[in-house]
Formats: sequence, structure tokens, C-alpha cells
Amino acid sequence: MAMTVDVLLNSLLETTLRLEKIVSVKDSEPDEWLSVLDEREELISQIQHQGLDNESLSAWQKQQLEQMYEINQRLIPLIDGRMQGVQQQLNNLQRSKLAMNTYNEAGPNGYGAFFDRKK
Repeated sequence: MAMTVDVLLNSLLETTLRLEKIVSVKDSEPDEWLSVLDEREELISQIQHQGLDNESLSAWQKQQLEQMYEINQRLIPLIDGRMQGVQQQLNNLQRSKLAMNTYNEAGPNGYGAFFDRKK
């Protein structure tokens, strides 16, 4: 079933709004984001297959695209911030793991010497 441009744009706007709602929740899971981003990607692909250009869009369609653009501009810093937070957690975890492994490998004699003397 071929969808019209208006239906595709409405679906894309709804999906974008849903993504904004999910990303705005502080403890939302990035896996949820991925499913919505995949859905958006599919809609964008369908719109591109329609072969649209700026002249063929109505004023309402252009307004919808502008609204999606504004939402995207708000989402990008939120997603980047969460991504940096996750990266920082990964870095801290790797440092902790490295420190623990270094300590464990040193063993009981790692910081000194043991001399066994027989008298």
C-alpha cells in the first residue's frame, strides 16, 4: 500500500514527538530510542522514495518539516549529553576494572619481598 506524502509526514511528526517524549524522560533506556529512531529512518526513506523537492511541498508540509527540525535541534543536545554520561560511566568502569586487575595480579608479594630462611 503506497502512502501519500501527507500521511508519511504526519507519521514522521508523530514519531518525532514520541522520540522527544522518550528522550526527555531522565532514566529512559537508549534501546527504546533505537526502535523509534529505526521507525523514523524507515519513514524518512519512504518519503525520499517519493522524490519530493521544495517546490512540490505545500505550506502545511513545510510547516511540519520545520516543526520536526526544531524538535531535532532540541533532541540532539539531550542525546549527546546522555551519550557522554554513558561514555563517562564506561570509562570509570574500565579504570576500576584495570585497577582491580592490577591489584589482583600483584598478589601477596607484589609490594615487597618474602625471604624464607632456614636456621
